[in-house]
Amino acid sequence: MADNITTEKQSKPIYIVTGATDSMGSLITRRLAEQGKPVLLACRNVERAERYAKRLVESTQNDDIQCLQLELSSFAQVLDFVERLRALNRPVAALVNNAGTLPRHSKISPDGFEHTIQVNFLSTALLSMAIYPLMTEGGRIILSTSISRRLVSLPYEFPAVSHFTQIGAYAQSKLALTLFSIYMSTVMKTGRVLVNCVNPGVIKTGVLALHHWLDRAADYLVKPLPDPESGVIPTMRALESNDTGFIFEGQDKQIKTSMVLKNRDVFIKLCNDTMRILKKYLPANAIGQ
Repeated sequence: MADNITTEKQSKPIYIVTGATDSMGSLITRRLAEQGKPVLLACRNVERAERYAKRLVESTQNDDIQCLQLELSSFAQVLDFVERLRALNRPVAALVNNAGTLPRHSKISPDGFEHTIQVNFLSTALLSMAIYPLMTEGGRIILSTSISRRLVSLPYEFPAVSHFTQIGAYAQSKLALTLFSIYMSTVMKTGRVLVNCVNPGVIKTGVLALHHWLDRAADYLVKPLPDPESGVIPTMRALESNDTGFIFEGQDKQIKTSMVLKNRDVFIKLCNDTMRILKKYLPANAIGQ
């Protein structure tokens, strides 16, 4: 009987949530666990993730919850995560790319890119494409975008960053990810994998509370903001939708991601440059190979 239970569990496709212990990620993970979904917490701090997973098992009575360490600051560590995921020998139902960073100061990643761009865009794109061959038909890839993308454009040298500002680099990383999702949603249609973006909106999160650009106005700005629960809604909607190539916002809004595309030349250059960087890291059966 135990072997049958193990085999049955092994065949159930898992739902991966990156950054699964932050305010948004923890709520997404809890919602999935409450629905009885097999959940994999993909986090940089695996000890913290394991503590949270234990609490989820106790509170939801869902014992199909596990953790793997994921570090997005380098391509090598992303590929290491994918290999450990492959070793679990379980199909993937969904990848929710919730993890992101908003550092105050610039630093260069081991791969030679600005850290914010590496984590929020390049490594997130690599993770999504490398996991694609492990996904079930009808699988979902969710990418977290931001309204800040509307404030910037992509410079010619992108993904290089010649002049770093905290919000500027973050916004550019989210704009790039949103645009690149158009490419992913198009090419992944052949495998019937759905790719959508979600915009959680401006909500109360640790990212907002901890960084200096809101410190002086925190009392005025942070208190009126919606709670993270409202930011989870578009993610859950995207996971349940059969659409692809959309940005989900709020309780009922969604727009075609292609509406973000203002300059076709910039889009083509972004896709070409990104694939040139990532192609040597991608598995042979990944998209773009």
